[in-house]
Amino acid sequence: MQTAGIYIHIPFCKVKCIYCDFYSITEREHQREHFTEMLCREIELYRNKNQFEFKINTIFIGGGTPSLLTNKQLDSILNCLAKNYPMNNILELTMEVNPGEAPKEKLAGFRKSGVNRLSMGFQSLQPKLLEFLTRSHSKENALETYNTARDVGFENVNIDLIFSIPNQTLNMLEDDLKLITDLNPNHISAYSLTVESGTELNKLVKKKQIIMPKDESDLEMLLFIRDFLKIKNYSDYEISNFSKPGFECNHNLHYWNTEPYLAFGPSAHGFNMRNRWWNVRSLDEYLKRLDKFKNPINSNEKTDYSSLFNEVLLNGLRLKNGIQIEKLNKINPNWKTDLKIGLKRWNGKLDLNENSLQLTHEGIPFLDSILPDLFID
Repeated sequence: MQTAGIYIHIPFCKVKCIYCDFYSITEREHQREHFTEMLCREIELYRNKNQFEFKINTIFIGGGTPSLLTNKQLDSILNCLAKNYPMNNILELTMEVNPGEAPKEKLAGFRKSGVNRLSMGFQSLQPKLLEFLTRSHSKENALETYNTARDVGFENVNIDLIFSIPNQTLNMLEDDLKLITDLNPNHISAYSLTVESGTELNKLVKKKQIIMPKDESDLEMLLFIRDFLKIKNYSDYEISNFSKPGFECNHNLHYWNTEPYLAFGPSAHGFNMRNRWWNVRSLDEYLKRLDKFKNPINSNEKTDYSSLFNEVLLNGLRLKNGIQIEKLNKINPNWKTDLKIGLKRWNGKLDLNENSLQLTHEGIPFLDSILPDLFID
């Protein structure tokens, strides 16, 4: 049976970071209890009206700052999921945690509730860069939260890192990587700072108050990270994600392999292989609808074969193992003919063999240019 995941979006934050495009709100923590109640109502409403014929094996609780939930609120959400969906196949239950906002008692409670993987948003360990990113934690907070998580028994911890930050140097990046790998996390995610529409960072860039690093610098940092982590025995199983053996993020692999997932919470979007749907991107509207026992879905679209095929390419080529030929054949039996020109143009940057289509090492810097040549109408 096809495996699938569940994503839960918790919108509360103490501080809205300058670069963050995910839906989050500050100064609304007094609504956490009401939100928890309505989130459980959404889960029940969806389950009563929709079939989801897949084996759920991952849960990811993101945000926002999910670690702002109380242990009781987390238990309520997980108990609600267990009442509505089979939980006996869950391999991985991830919760995002902000350094400095998850004391020992809370982390221990999360683990007792069934969370078995933490994702920590370090982003940087450089004080000036943390200040630029409007992160509320310090280097010391990050190290303390990580060590506390290990102390209470978490055996699977990811650390998020941001690179290509204005005024960040390779030396700064190397210092952070040394400190982080000395901690020996099971997984490291490293993403370039992106200027997203609607963010404070975007406004400042438009006003030329902030100058972003050039593309050449961005690529140099990505390749430096990949080389550094390879030496430290982290597998580059995805372009920006690195793990110790057996600690790949199973939930994110659902996304990269274009597999189904349920999603609950404001702004969350789900996918069942036939349709995509998006919830309202407003806590007020989300609560208002669910107070009236109405679903919070804002829009949905049917997935046609061309959009599904393009998404498989978009996500799958990020993986070290690429895309299985069998999957491409199932969606579009004529794909090799359709992609003939693009495959020829990027010969040497793509490896097409009897089992898979994947990027070569030389192709990694060119992915954004390769994809448009492979997409079908």
